[in-house]
Amino acid sequence: MEQLLFFGVFIFALCGIAGFTALGAIVGLGATLFVKRIIISIALATPILFLLANVWFRYTPNIFSQIFYVVSSYIGGIFMYWFFASIAICGLFLLSQFFSIPLVKISFTLYVIASVVGVIGIMQAFSVRVVSYEVETPTQYTELKGKRFALVADTHFGPVNQEMFARYVVKKIIEVNPDAVLFAGDLFDGADFDKSGVEKEFKILTDTVPVFFTPGNHEEYGPFTEFVASAKRAGMTVLIDEKTNIFGVPLFGLNYRSLKNNDEVARLLKEKGISTTTPAIVINHEPGFQSVMKDAGVFLNVSGHTHGGQAWPGKYISQRVYGQYWYGLVKDGLFQSVTTSGVGTFGPRMRTFNTGEVVVITFR
Repeated sequence: MEQLLFFGVFIFALCGIAGFTALGAIVGLGATLFVKRIIISIALATPILFLLANVWFRYTPNIFSQIFYVVSSYIGGIFMYWFFASIAICGLFLLSQFFSIPLVKISFTLYVIASVVGVIGIMQAFSVRVVSYEVETPTQYTELKGKRFALVADTHFGPVNQEMFARYVVKKIIEVNPDAVLFAGDLFDGADFDKSGVEKEFKILTDTVPVFFTPGNHEEYGPFTEFVASAKRAGMTVLIDEKTNIFGVPLFGLNYRSLKNNDEVARLLKEKGISTTTPAIVINHEPGFQSVMKDAGVFLNVSGHTHGGQAWPGKYISQRVYGQYWYGLVKDGLFQSVTTSGVGTFGPRMRTFNTGEVVVITFR
């Protein structure tokens, strides 16, 4: 029901964006009746095509449904910037009723700029950088000092990212030569597909370094059990409200599906023996419950989920929702939290003024 509501709201919003984009093009470009009909048809067809692409790939995953999904999602992504241009154009149109404004020329320029920004976002999604942080290690964990962990999240393997992208991500992680890898959720995007290629690439990584994975919300949008099984076939240690130890340090994976309230999280941490005398590292897909973790004795929380806003101006929404924990390293006394922008994308493979990343955490 939650998924249906999400996609319903998403498609409704996309229809509204498409309709307003068409309005901006009509009033700004001074289109004839025939051209107006074409503009409206294309604009309103965009959300319908995206919905069809989602349904087609979800129920018949193949190369054709994948291409259709990728193309329609790119169009939808660029449409977002055309929408912003249309907002400005409609404002200029109102002003043109009182002042002399070269509306057609300005409108054409704005749509060109919007298109360029969209293409930049598409190009930026094909690069992954390395970001490094240093965190303080509790005095009792001498074995952990000097170790380097890679933090990755949000690969979103599915209709857009598959084996080739997995190969690139694995290569990037191996290049930083970590002692362990923490995978903070959304390994998969939601729709099921042939995961053997992704598993093969990640097996190369897990044969050389331990990888710990805790699911995110997008694992819930598809066959959760199969996604978990796939991660295990790839050699990952899957932590679903479970604790293990690495270099003598408790490592707990807080499953996204268990996130209900502060009391539940506090109870889970206490049940697993995490306390101020035995501080732990927690993999937590969404950057939440920081105050609970701090009180419980967690010294490092690692998260993803926000994508760093993914496509401008999404960063401002992420900042509003998650505050200081929306991205990067935050230190609050002995408690430290790292949120990565992730390496993949949700929806169109687009990261406007924002690049994917592999995070290297060095323990000092």
